[in-house]
Amino acid sequence: MFFLLELQSYNDFTMPFRLLVYITAIWLDYFKNCDKDMRRKKSFRLPAVVPIVLHNGERSWTASRHFKEMIDKAELFGNYAVDFEYVLVSIKNLDTAQIRQSNTLVDNIFLADKKRTRKEWTENMSELLQRIREMETEDLNEWITWFSNVIRKLNEEERTLLIEQIRKGDVKHMCSSFERLLMKENARGEKKGKAEGRIEGKAEGRIEGKIEGKIEAVLELLEELGEPSETLRKYIMEQTDLELLSKWHKIAAKSESIEEFEESIGLVQL
Repeated sequence: MFFLLELQSYNDFTMPFRLLVYITAIWLDYFKNCDKDMRRKKSFRLPAVVPIVLHNGERSWTASRHFKEMIDKAELFGNYAVDFEYVLVSIKNLDTAQIRQSNTLVDNIFLADKKRTRKEWTENMSELLQRIREMETEDLNEWITWFSNVIRKLNEEERTLLIEQIRKGDVKHMCSSFERLLMKENARGEKKGKAEGRIEGKAEGRIEGKIEGKIEAVLELLEELGEPSETLRKYIMEQTDLELLSKWHKIAAKSESIEEFEESIGLVQL
């Protein structure tokens, strides 16, 4: 049995097709690596694959959950058209009290992922870190890896220090160490801190400049297709994810209408 987990921060209308490709790849790999004599038997079965989409975006998930809905005129073929449904887990809608009832790796990722601001991260920080401390070593390392990939990139020294503080430090030191990493504070001296602050400020300025440029590029392409609504224009201008903006830019370049662009980025109803 396989659980196929796909993490999404925004709507993707191709999700059913993407999951089908992943499921087929799992089955193909399983089939190729099975004993040939076993495959020839009437009793041979493929393992179950349960597709799950973990949605951690602020906007509601509106993409189709049934594969059949991606097939043109599927209603004409009844049960003969390929179909499956994936499980949708919206992290923002999960009840925190229910998550706290157990202390698994996924539970603690969900608890952390529900935090959207620095203020939310600092609130009840000791509770979250205490839960993480009580996990098995392998799960703790996995949580730190998730944190480094999603929340705050850690170098090897920071990673080692954080694990050491969580494992051995008291609550006060543990929280203090974690907060410094979270806030990107530098404890190497005021002079060096100011210098690094200037460097960081320049870097952030360059990033902000790239974001503004990408926003303008997306809007310029859309304006060639028509007049973007104020809601759409505001939504694009408030976006700060450079990677996502780059994706939108490519979509806008291929779109033949503003409506097509909206559907492609998951904004069916604006």
